[in-house]
Amino acid sequence: MERTHSSTRRLILIALGLAAVVAVLLFISSWGAQMRAGSISNFEECAAAGNPIMESYPEQCRTPDGRTFVRDISNDTSNGGDGIVFNGCAVAGCSGQLCVSADEAGDIVTTCEYRAEYACYKEAYCGPQADGTCGWSQTPELQRCLANPPTLDSSTGVVY
Repeated sequence: MERTHSSTRRLILIALGLAAVVAVLLFISSWGAQMRAGSISNFEECAAAGNPIMESYPEQCRTPDGRTFVRDISNDTSNGGDGIVFNGCAVAGCSGQLCVSADEAGDIVTTCEYRAEYACYKEAYCGPQADGTCGWSQTPELQRCLANPPTLDSSTGVVY
């Protein structure tokens, strides 16, 4: 009887010791993750750490502690590839529905939705207007398109 009681006590002590080791390891692991998250100071570091990237324009990355970093697109406003900058004006918005100053484009955050009239802006001119501000040139073609926008087919979602 004494031997069984001693074996049970030993097993309980081993189990408690293992539980304590696991608790310490979990604490160290979570503390390390918090320290790494605390050292993140920009979008690139946030993304490299494997944190989730939100589908927005510009992209945003959220750390586990709730901080959000926005991708700096100031270097992406060249006239290459997408051709989003024209004479100091830029096409902005998740669906390309805005025409704003290139300096402001990186700070613009919109909802990601697509409306039929946004298709009209794909062929429109985004540039400086008579009053000096950036905007869509109200050509007869753009006005006709906006008055009667193309229909969205069933494969085009309205909200992303």
